[in-house]
Amino acid sequence: MAANLSTPVFPRRRPFLAKGANISRCTDCLMPVSVCICGITPSIDVPASFWLLMHYNEQYKPTNTGRLLLNSVGGGRTIWQRTEPDFRLLHLLARENRYPILVYPQAMAPINPVADQEEMLAQLKQGREPVFILLDATWQQSRKMYNHSPYLHTLPVLGITPQAASRYSLRRAQKENHLCTAEVGAECLTWTGETEAAALIGDYFEVFNERYQAVRYSTPCSDIEAVERLRSYRIQRELLTDKDLP
Repeated sequence: MAANLSTPVFPRRRPFLAKGANISRCTDCLMPVSVCICGITPSIDVPASFWLLMHYNEQYKPTNTGRLLLNSVGGGRTIWQRTEPDFRLLHLLARENRYPILVYPQAMAPINPVADQEEMLAQLKQGREPVFILLDATWQQSRKMYNHSPYLHTLPVLGITPQAASRYSLRRAQKENHLCTAEVGAECLTWTGETEAAALIGDYFEVFNERYQAVRYSTPCSDIEAVERLRSYRIQRELLTDKDLP
């Protein structure tokens, strides 16, 4: 049987003991049940996908935003291991119908070729869909992960230069221009020209961020407009799907 590249194989989950451990959570989106976002998760069809190379600690955090990308756009994820790279990721990097791009600061990856939009589009025309490799970790962890992963050193690297500060409020960023994983994913889609998809990811992230914050601090949600846009998108998708049925 062929390996399922979209199904992560993680180590056994340890108990989540941080703040919020006693909250009843949706088993799919991991949000508190009272603010579950499964009903507004967009299914976005774009010629691109994401692969999360996660630090071990990230899998336990309900505040992780990488899963927003996988739930909406698609892709896969694996836990980074220094001595034993995941065979599914190595297989992905070698597939002829995928064009892997490492998303990482260019200044910290001087040996990598720089990702080029024209080259990406040329590869897409040849049937090679871009797959963005995201190091899902803190900045210190991601630096270690990159340095000790030689299979990443030959990939074209895309450095994200955000035009605005991060909106992520659930963890403290080291610098104002440090984006969370979902925001980086939206920037990647913008880079490919998929601006509508990027906007949907932005709305999805806003709802996640606002609702989580509302539960944490017992404040009202202020995500009404984003929720309406996501619902409208889902309705339009369902109508198009119904038209395609025989």
